[in-house]
Amino acid sequence: MIDKDVVYFARLHWILFFWPIVLALFAIYMGYSSMPLKEVSILFLFVALIWMIMTWVTYHFSSLTIKNKQVILRTGMLVRQTVDIPLSKIESIDIRQSVLGSILRYGSLVITGTGGTRHIINFLDNPLTCRRYIEQLMHE
Repeated sequence: MIDKDVVYFARLHWILFFWPIVLALFAIYMGYSSMPLKEVSILFLFVALIWMIMTWVTYHFSSLTIKNKQVILRTGMLVRQTVDIPLSKIESIDIRQSVLGSILRYGSLVITGTGGTRHIINFLDNPLTCRRYIEQLMHE
C-alpha cells in the first residue's frame, strides 16, 4: 500500500560498504599472494563478511521518511528505534559533510527540535535534498 503523505524517502549512502569491501579485497589479495598468510587471510575474509552483513542490516533497516506533517527516522533491526518529529516541532536542520561527502553526496543530517532535542542520522544519502524538502514543508 502506497502512503500518499510521503513526500521523500531516503536511505543511507552506499559509502557504508567501502571499508568492509576494502578489507575483503585485502584478504583475498593476501590469500593469493602468500601461502604462509593463508590462514590470516581467511580470518580477515570472515571478519569482512560479518562486517558486510552487519553493514547491510544497518543500511536496509535505516531510513528517513518525510511526510506532509512529520519526519520519521528509523534505525536498528533487533532494537528498532523510530522517531516521529512533527514539522511544527523542528527548530533547525543542519548538515555535516566532509569533502568526500560533498563529492559523493552523503553526510549527517542533524534535526534540532523544540527544547534542544537533537536527532542525528549519519551517512544519509543526499542530505541537502532532505533538508530542502523539510524546509519547504515547514514554510507551507
